[in-house]
Amino acid sequence: MQKKIKRFHRLATVRKKDISKEITNSNLVENEIIKNENLIDQINSIMENSKNSSSNKIINSGFFKNNAKLLTTLQSQKNIASNRNKYLRAEKETIRQKIVINNLKKIKAEEKSMEYKRSFISELEKKNFQ
Repeated sequence: MQKKIKRFHRLATVRKKDISKEITNSNLVENEIIKNENLIDQINSIMENSKNSSSNKIINSGFFKNNAKLLTTLQSQKNIASNRNKYLRAEKETIRQKIVINNLKKIKAEEKSMEYKRSFISELEKKNFQ
């Protein structure tokens, strides 16, 4: 009986460690999401500035070609960052689900441990009264 109590107590401790590890992972993913959003904002501002700088001016073909190439590169970088952001958000949701599942398993293990403790104590009391 004591082995079962210890086993479920250890299982609850392992689940607590898993939860803290997943929370750390969630925080790291959240930081990456914020960095990605900042990158997308910077790309958007660069694209806006390059569009506005040549509004009413007569531009030569070399400048236009370089500007078009820059905008194409920035757009592809923005697409990559957007796709990465989608992936990170999906990963964050997966981590959140793991946290919830591990928390439920931890609670079950703690309840089982308490149940075995109660039954062990009641068995000891029965033996003492006999």
